[in-house]
Amino acid sequence: MIDFSKEELLKLAQLSSLKLYDDEIEYLREQLQKTLDYTEELAQFETKLEHEAVKTINVFREDKAIQKDSAPLLAQAPATKETYFVVPKILD
Repeated sequence: MIDFSKEELLKLAQLSSLKLYDDEIEYLREQLQKTLDYTEELAQFETKLEHEAVKTINVFREDKAIQKDSAPLLAQAPATKETYFVVPKILD
């Protein structure tokens, strides 16, 4: 078990340029101690990769181009040229 002392907390605070008030020190020390205990507990578990990485597979439908008559849509535009919308130029 790793023991995180008050002195270590104060040194860490100084290195981090943190100002700790007296009423915060014990609370923060306890919280850091709990975090260290938990990480030590997690380190006891054996971890290994059970599955190899899965290759990327497209699970969506195939895109299919469907020919449609564009005249009804173009008729709603304020300005068109052939089969394109005419819009104001925004880039040089």
